Amino acid sequence: MRALLWLIALFALAVGLTLFAQFNTGYALLFIPPWRIEISLNVFIVGIFAVVALLYLLARVVAELGGLPERVKAYRNRKARDTSVQLERDARIAFFEGRYQRAERLAGEAFTASREAEAFAVNGILAARAAHLMRDFAKRDEYFARLRERLGSRHLALAMTMAELFLDERRNQDADVALAEARSIAPKLTAMLKLELRLRQREDNAEAIVKLVEQLAKSDALDAGQAQAIRLQAYLNVLHRQPKTPHELRNWWNKLPVGDRSAPMLVAALADAYAAQGEPAAARDAIEAALAQNWASELAERYGTLGLEGDALVSQLQQAESWLKQHPNDPQLLLTLGRLCTARALWGKAQTYFEASIAVAPSALAHTELASLLERLERPEEANRHYRASLALAIPAR
Repeated sequence: MRALLWLIALFALAVGLTLFAQFNTGYALLFIPPWRIEISLNVFIVGIFAVVALLYLLARVVAELGGLPERVKAYRNRKARDTSVQLERDARIAFFEGRYQRAERLAGEAFTASREAEAFAVNGILAARAAHLMRDFAKRDEYFARLRERLGSRHLALAMTMAELFLDERRNQDADVALAEARSIAPKLTAMLKLELRLRQREDNAEAIVKLVEQLAKSDALDAGQAQAIRLQAYLNVLHRQPKTPHELRNWWNKLPVGDRSAPMLVAALADAYAAQGEPAAARDAIEAALAQNWASELAERYGTLGLEGDALVSQLQQAESWLKQHPNDPQLLLTLGRLCTARALWGKAQTYFEASIAVAPSALAHTELASLLERLERPEEANRHYRASLALAIPAR
């Protein structure tokens, strides 16, 4: 219907123009000295329209020819971008398939064909990762150099990738430099903090580890249990790898968070450090303070191996007996009491405590201690029976 209306309108216009031309008897006079030109008005009107149309077409041709270089350039850029995008997709698929050689080749081609900075960064980083997974570190570093040359030093994705891959290669110093760049751009980035935590753990930097763990715990990147386990491991590494004098140990211990100072394995390591420095009394104080906050059977067992003598041993035995009132069925505490009584030559009480520990929870250690006591008391048959029981517990039957 719409087309029919347009057709009718066109025919009406043609009829109208024809009638106008037939009845129009006017003329146009053009005076161009020394000439006078007289033409029909209809011809003049047609000529005007023809000139306007010609000028319009000429202007369009000039404009098209003038913009041709830009259009050719845009076309080439569009083709290059499309090629780069397709190469990038193929490279990603190959990377996720584990075909790293193909991924590196395709990403490298896309990297070379990239015009935009974002595409250049994505393809270069992908190619570097693929080269790293092939252990071709020289080629990976070439990609890093080209990326750094174009993107500069303040590019977060590049800095994070360099830090991660350098850490994997154990190039700790280079990883530290890359992490410093990432930290200057995004100081609270969780992924960056996790990478730095790995580096500080490798360096045994306990102070930095504790600080990073607190930041990660606040951002819910670590739960409370994970955070404490990492902190405790850092403290243990300090105790094992950095020997300290008793005074240094005391100062270091007092600076630790109160909650960490009651961790059984850490207190046991501190007691071992004091004992190695010839300070069993300090080890006893540390264990007693920890058990006052939080009871731990393993620390109660460690309490009986400090080797104190004289009045200190008497005080130690009294303390252990006071604990027994609160924990009467703790086999480790009963074992400790047996040891302390043995050290004081209280043979009967020692035997009673050892037997009570075995009755609550038989252990190879308790049987061995009781067997050793029975040997002292010249009761070899009973001692051998407990030695056999100890061996049976230490080496379970298949």
